[in-house]
Amino acid sequence: MAAVSVKLPVGMVTATGEREVACDATTVAEALDRAIAADPRLRPRVYRDDGRMWAGVFLNTRNINALQGLDTPLADGDRLSVVPPISGG
Repeated sequence: MAAVSVKLPVGMVTATGEREVACDATTVAEALDRAIAADPRLRPRVYRDDGRMWAGVFLNTRNINALQGLDTPLADGDRLSVVPPISGG
């Protein structure tokens, strides 16, 4: 298992006021699951109701879709960032 941090979306903090959740995980999916277990309010900011990804997730600035998606392996010190979609007109 790797010690990683999950940076929460802009405007979201944990119940204790933290902007990141530290966890041990082997894959991106596991890290997101552990972050959501620590703060369930994160689930709708990451996943749609049907379970598909809603937000962009970046591993050390790289989109996980350009890697191995949710199965991307993690290493100690990795940092995940959850970025909600942005729209405008």
